[in-house]
Amino acid sequence: MKRETPLAPLLMALFCILVWGLSFAVTRDVVRQIPPLTLATLRFAIATALLWVLTRNHRQSVKAEDRIWLWALALTGISAYFAFENFGLQLTTASHASLIIATIPLGTELVWAWRRGQFPETTSWLGALVALSGIALLVGFESSGASVWGDLLMFGAVASWIAYTFLVMRLAGRYPNLLLTRWIAFIGTITLAPGAAVEMALLPIGLPGPAAWGQVLFLGVACSALAYDLWNRAVPALGPTVINNLLYLIPLIGVFGGVVFLNEPVTPALFFGGFLIFSGVFLARRG
Repeated sequence: MKRETPLAPLLMALFCILVWGLSFAVTRDVVRQIPPLTLATLRFAIATALLWVLTRNHRQSVKAEDRIWLWALALTGISAYFAFENFGLQLTTASHASLIIATIPLGTELVWAWRRGQFPETTSWLGALVALSGIALLVGFESSGASVWGDLLMFGAVASWIAYTFLVMRLAGRYPNLLLTRWIAFIGTITLAPGAAVEMALLPIGLPGPAAWGQVLFLGVACSALAYDLWNRAVPALGPTVINNLLYLIPLIGVFGGVVFLNEPVTPALFFGGFLIFSGVFLARRG
């Protein structure tokens, strides 16, 4: 008998997919008023505070030999990733950004094969070529609000998250997931703060409006603290197959958010490039 997917964990996961997909359009909009590193610092300061509330009863401390890996995780998964993403979203569209981020699973598969000293399977190489052709079509076409430099910065975010994925394996299972997330968010806030201070000292920053502050709260509360908590609860209940399939919805929602909320154009390059990227990633993961 086929087991039914539990409704509550599925709704939790879908909430995470929704807010993570919309975060591209929200960041693209708010970064026009709040500089990239300042925005990232505010986002994770809020997230750290809420994650502390959620984990306040945990008394476990970090072992001395794990501290260097904890800092490495914060530098790759928070500081570098969101620096690349926020600066990239200043220069490119939410649609382009979310589609480029969709190549993370493909890059992870290829790096994983290289680390094992194995030659990737034919389907992986074929999928990579298909996805790369879609990326070339997407990056080579500068539409309104999109630029090559912005798209290239998003590849920095892709590389940062792939590095984070492999680093997190060193601490997986040693600490509760949400507690580990709180530590990473806290260190990420600390490492982002100097850049935010430089931005505030050098750039003419005006007082953001109420809508911008609401967007910051959305990124810090919904996309970071709450989504991480719900995601950590949903993953064990749904299993890897369902979770992996749901992740494909993030770039689709990202494109939807850019088109609907930011009036980003639906160009032929966006349509065909996105189709090739999805096809390539799907083909590689099926292999």
